[in-house]
Amino acid sequence: MTAWLSLEDALAPITHGTRVAIGGMTLYRRPVGAAMALARARIRDLDLLTLTAGIETDLLIGAGCVRVLRSCYTGLEIAGLAPHYTRAARAGTLDVIEETEYTLSLAVQAGAMRVPFLPMLDTLGVTGIHRSRPDLQRFACPLAGDSLVAVPALRADVALIHAAAADEDGNCWLPGQLALDPQLPFIATTTIVTAERRVGTAELLSMQGGTRLPAYLVDRMALLPGGSWPTSCHPQRALDLAAVLDYIDAADTPGGLQHWLDAAWARLGSHTPEPSHAA
Repeated sequence: MTAWLSLEDALAPITHGTRVAIGGMTLYRRPVGAAMALARARIRDLDLLTLTAGIETDLLIGAGCVRVLRSCYTGLEIAGLAPHYTRAARAGTLDVIEETEYTLSLAVQAGAMRVPFLPMLDTLGVTGIHRSRPDLQRFACPLAGDSLVAVPALRADVALIHAAAADEDGNCWLPGQLALDPQLPFIATTTIVTAERRVGTAELLSMQGGTRLPAYLVDRMALLPGGSWPTSCHPQRALDLAAVLDYIDAADTPGGLQHWLDAAWARLGSHTPEPSHAA
């Protein structure tokens, strides 16, 4: 059984300098509420890794919480560029580690398998990523002699995921686009999940599609209805594109991010379930 905690207590393992693997993808099922809480707590020097970074990452960058970002894409999809990321990357105030979907997926898989690296076909000359990633080393395949690239394994201190539903024991339901979410608990020392709803186990098992994250992979839970807003969390909620556009407008206004955060936090409200003991 996983402990259900207040949001503040659930996020306690994330402190200055923590490497956090963020779940969700672009504008789908992102842990935005948790990111807002970290920004309000003024956590600093975070080392973030995520397949695709969206508004949750951008607001953390804008709040001065991020030192390193590892992702294959950072942006707001149809809404355009991620404003705080774009400014920080251009100014050189953010350490951006370039990835492709291929390299990052293999790095996470290697971490989950507890092996030092996984091989990929040698496409470095096509992508050009080797110019900024000297850690990607070519080697000859011991079987066929072909040129391969060793992608080093990645580990994280914390995996932070938003679920559409979870039961009392901490079993979680992740519908829709999964990105790397099923692998993230295997590379993290601690897995934290915020959940839209707390449901019975029978109801959770009846939910169709997506995947289920078993409770033994989850360490800390917080009930957080609306925790992915303004990103989507199907089937409960679609993307709130107007709110994303408001965020972009706020990013171009002095003090705008803090105003947006204050309003978004007030909208989110406080959802603190009664704690339960972890098994």
